[in-house]
Amino acid sequence: MRKLTALMILLIVGYMVGIWTFLLFPQILISGGLKALALYVVISAALTVVPYYGLEATKKSRYFFFEYLTKVSRTPGVGISLLMFILIGASLILYYSSVSLISVFGKSEILYVTLVVVLSLLLSSLILFRAKEKSIVLMGWFSVLFLVFTIISYYQIRSFALTTAEKIIPVKFALDTLTGNIRSTILPVTFPLIMKILLLAFLGLGLGFGFYMVLGTFLPEEADSRVLIGVGYVLQLLIGVLSTYIVIYSLAVSFPGTAVLYGHATINEALGYIGKIAGALLEAKSPQAKTVLYLLMVSVYLAGMTTFIPLIETAGHIISESMQSSRNKSISAALAGVFIVSLILNFSYLRTLFLAMFFSFLGIMVAIETIPLILSGKVLSKGAKMYSSIVGIVALFTGISMVIKIFSLGIWQKLGIMAGIVLVLPLVLNKMLLKTRA
Repeated sequence: MRKLTALMILLIVGYMVGIWTFLLFPQILISGGLKALALYVVISAALTVVPYYGLEATKKSRYFFFEYLTKVSRTPGVGISLLMFILIGASLILYYSSVSLISVFGKSEILYVTLVVVLSLLLSSLILFRAKEKSIVLMGWFSVLFLVFTIISYYQIRSFALTTAEKIIPVKFALDTLTGNIRSTILPVTFPLIMKILLLAFLGLGLGFGFYMVLGTFLPEEADSRVLIGVGYVLQLLIGVLSTYIVIYSLAVSFPGTAVLYGHATINEALGYIGKIAGALLEAKSPQAKTVLYLLMVSVYLAGMTTFIPLIETAGHIISESMQSSRNKSISAALAGVFIVSLILNFSYLRTLFLAMFFSFLGIMVAIETIPLILSGKVLSKGAKMYSSIVGIVALFTGISMVIKIFSLGIWQKLGIMAGIVLVLPLVLNKMLLKTRA
């Protein structure tokens, strides 16, 4: 039981620490320092109740996810909304994870990206299909691999950065500036930074996908959800800080003159830095620089895959229940959907559209995820329902603010928001879905 608990914790940590951690965690610390870190800790700690209540809801009721939505909360539309959001989120993770991996070879062509996407899907299939009932155990061990690799990467990249800083003054200046920023207590915390912290908190806990309610269906009754979420959260926080140092060391040695601008980049621009860092390290043409490149990009790739695989398991579970199909067919359908969207993401304008859809509706999807907790009948306490309601309201206002902000940008962002309306349509059709289920 202890071994299973440990692997479940590691699975949750791997799920929480994703590619967005490597991109957004360094940003909020570079631009907001210790104030931003403290605010993130407070917000994300307050949000951990959602994963906890999600686990408890299906664990206590002993219902499967879709069964719970139909018989307890009476909201099957929530499941369909979350399924669509999973496929979009998983596709973005798979695409950017693949881009980070091929950047090791200095490639960016569609053919190479597609090849890595296919290989990643095959790797995911191997874990999800061949493991069957042991898939959770294998995903836990996959997270162990990621954590070990990240720690090794930190020490190797740190050593290279400090050695380079002793020889090259601009690198030392960039390193001192970046480390000074993340330790600063005087940097202002602006409203845009607060919004980014909220988004990172949602993403850092893996909210908006229904993952925890699905995971709760697999938990033994004796498993302590508080331990799983609590230890997972603390480790996620530590890895987030570790990933920040990995990125700032890489930034300092890659392009020291403009490294500090990373903290003020948009999410889209932050994604572009992956290629820029890779290009700069490749141009250095030194064995140490190549080692840093390999460690950084493989760490980012593994971070993406430890989130991607559990998301596909979640999507397969939802499809299997809602369509009454086998697990293998359901996971195959989820992988096929992700593959199609990943191909679409090769086109920059459509990629902008999907990014706008994902980030503008992230807060709204977190709010939707709290609905089955609020309408949990006697499964959860009144206090749990009240707390979930507060989180849902905060998430909803965050989502609305992001929609307004992103809608003020270009035409493709506007189209992304318009396309994102489909994510909430199943809620409107909830009564019809209930009749269908009956």
